[in-house]
Parts: sequence; structure tokens; C-alpha cells
Amino acid sequence: MDSGTGSSADQIRDASLPVCARNRSKASRSLAAVAQTRCSTKCVPGSEAPRLDEAQHPQHRPWADLPPDILGVVAGRLVLLEDRARLRSVCRAWRAAARIHRRLPPCPPLLVLSDFSFFSFRSEGTLMGACRRVPLPEREMAGSGNVRCVGSFEGWLVGVKRNKSRYFGDLRCFLMNAFSQVVIRLPPPSGRSGAARSADTFSTSLPIINGSGVVNCAFNTAPCVMSFTKVILSSPPDSGSKCVVAALSDIKSAAKLALWRSGMKSWCVCDGAWRAHFIDIVFCQGKLFMLSCSEVAADLLVFEIADDNSGLMVSHVECCAIEMPEVSDNICKNIWCILEWRGKLLIVEICHGNDEFGESFVEVRVFEADLSTNPVRLTEIESLDGDCIFISPCSSKSFHSCHYGEGGGEGDLIYIFLWGHLHRFVYKMKDGTMAPFAADIPEDKLGEADGKVMNSTLLFPPE
Repeated sequence: MDSGTGSSADQIRDASLPVCARNRSKASRSLAAVAQTRCSTKCVPGSEAPRLDEAQHPQHRPWADLPPDILGVVAGRLVLLEDRARLRSVCRAWRAAARIHRRLPPCPPLLVLSDFSFFSFRSEGTLMGACRRVPLPEREMAGSGNVRCVGSFEGWLVGVKRNKSRYFGDLRCFLMNAFSQVVIRLPPPSGRSGAARSADTFSTSLPIINGSGVVNCAFNTAPCVMSFTKVILSSPPDSGSKCVVAALSDIKSAAKLALWRSGMKSWCVCDGAWRAHFIDIVFCQGKLFMLSCSEVAADLLVFEIADDNSGLMVSHVECCAIEMPEVSDNICKNIWCILEWRGKLLIVEICHGNDEFGESFVEVRVFEADLSTNPVRLTEIESLDGDCIFISPCSSKSFHSCHYGEGGGEGDLIYIFLWGHLHRFVYKMKDGTMAPFAADIPEDKLGEADGKVMNSTLLFPPE
């Protein structure tokens, strides 16, 4: 995870990896161990004449001369990103052999806690290896307050630096590529840009179509206090101004939506008539969707965002009621989230209740939302065509169930990492069974200073 030249995976070194795990095959373990003790970082040229002892003992020949086809077999058995990086870092010959080998299957996604701790996990929900923490730039770590991860997109993480009390708002916000360590600093979530002038201020109120109330949007108008709980991106930030950053702020049930793109000196802050009991956001089909729920009703707000020379601004807001599915009388609590899956909008319901014998249970249901109707019609689905879903307070996303070697491969799984041990499990849609997820993370690793459980997100390695 350094910022040197070359591909991102080639730049990773053992000392700066996000996760530490043992090699998953006997061959890779023995090979890496011998390589660390016998091979220098500088390769012995293959044309150099062998020494006498090497001629008598062929097993001591330079490791740089190991045939590329053998290295290819070893590379194909390495599941974890850090193990592949170790192989490449042995010497130039090994690195070259790894590059010309057939395309390796993608590495499993990494589970990232809000303190930037990383874990790799198998498809059944168990962890592989110990915990590592991604190194953060000194500027982001300097000063008072703590730094928390509040979102991700592919190989990028979203971090905020909080004040001593979250009710005072976040001090700063930044995007960081976890593998190249490229940092993009965003405007402070709280306060007003010092460079703001009266000519820079703008505000507007938009009526909510098919709903009640208005949405107020403004930037550079007045000091604002925000503490981000979830930040999402419409595309990788290296795509330039096309990347839109949307953030949810919730302080004392005063929920706000903040928007930003490259070139803006402050956030476009929106608030309005949405329910603050539970809120989730997602980009889908070129629009921003907000799920606004209470205990008895749910609405889907559809935001259309316009972009001009001054920055982003909401141009249209429409409210679509949701035909809520029937809920069992035994359900005492339900959690809703939304995510995009193959261009479709999915709504996931996680129910917690007690059966007739007083035993607690958790039920998971997945619905496809028909956006062509108002109210939005939900159709329950029982398969993801082999894909998987990850759900957490900081991110809810779908990903292909690729052949991750020993690390996974099974599809139609829903990984849930929410609040408390009852909401950390893997749900198998094929048979409706559940298994613990990340249960082997020590409890003392999951608590924040205020006693809350650490939120999590997924990080996808670039390979």
C-alpha cells in the first residue's frame, strides 16, 4: 500500500498490508518461508555461472531461476492479496513470472471496520488470518479527534475525522485509495468555507412531487454541523468530476443529505420532510434513492441531481410510497436497507422477533422494487443468480460470486454485519439457513469509545 511506481498490487509490501493471513496451501507456506530466508531482494542474474557448491547441490540454485510454470502453479493457489504480493516481492524474476501467468481469480473482498481494521473472510463467514489496519496519512491522523471509516467504493475508502463529541460535527472528510494511498480531501463537513463570499451562496426549496413538504438545498449560506454516518460514491473518484459523493448526516435525529463533486468548495446540504427513524441511500440508474422509514410506513425519495459550473444541486424530488409487505405478529423489530443489483433496486428487510416459545429469531427477505409504479410494488425474490450481498450501516452492495479459490465461491449469500451479535451472520437464500459471520472477531475489537458497535464496509482489491 505504498505510492511507488508500478501496478498497485506490485507496490504492496508485507509491512503495509491491510490484512495478515497465513498462506492457504502447504506449497505456498513452505515456498514463502524458504524464500524469505534464502532469497535476497536482488535477483542473481540467470546468466551468471553457478558456484561449485551449487553444481554439487542443485537444490541450492538461486530461487530466481525457478521455472515460471512452477511459479504459475504456486500463484494460482494463493487466495489472499497479501500472499500474492509477497510472491511478487521476492525478486524481479518472480514478479515477471506472476505477470505473465494466466489471469488469477479475484481476491475475496475485505471486511473493514470503522477504525480501518481489515479482515479477509471465507464464503461461510469465518475469517482468514489476523487483523491488520490500513496505514493512514499523517495529516489525517494529526490533531485531536478520531478517524473513522464511513464508506467505500471498489478500492477507495471514505474517512472522517470526528470532534471529541460527534454532536459538534466532523472536522474533515477524505477519500483514500487503500492500495496506492492516493488521498482526495473534501471540504470540512461542519462549518462554512473560509473562502466563501456572498456571491458564492445559493439556496433553493423544491416541492416533493407526490408527497408533502419541501426539500431545502443550500451551499455556503450559513455554518452547518454534520456528522457523517454513511458516504457513498457514484463512481471511482479518479474518474474526475463525474464522481458524485453523497453523505448522510444524523445528529440528534436531524437527518441531512450532503452532496459534493470535484471542484466544489463546500457541500450542498439538503434537509426536508423525510422520516429520521431509519434512512438509507444508494445510486441506481443515474439517480439517488433515499429510503425513509418509520415503524409503520416507508417512502422512497428519488433525487435528480443537476450539475453546472457552480456545483451540484438537486433539481427534482419525487416521493414514491412503498407497498409494505405483511409482517408477522411476532416481529418486534425490522431493519430496511436498499442497494443496487444488476441495475435493479433491491430492498432488504431484516426482521427480529420471538416465536411462540419465546425464542428469538431473525428473518431475511429480499424484494425487487418496481420503479415504474407509484406506490412502488415489491416482489420478493429467492435467488440472486449466484451473486452475493453485503449489508452494513456504512455500505450495502452486491458482488459476483467468483471462484475465490479456497476462500469462497458459493453464491446466493447475504452477509449481514449490523449492531450486536444477533445481526452478524450469513444468510443462505437457497435453504433459508444462517451461520455466524465474523464471529471470531474479539468483542473488544468491535466497540467504539462511546460503547457503540463499530460499523463496517467492504473493500474490493484491484486484482
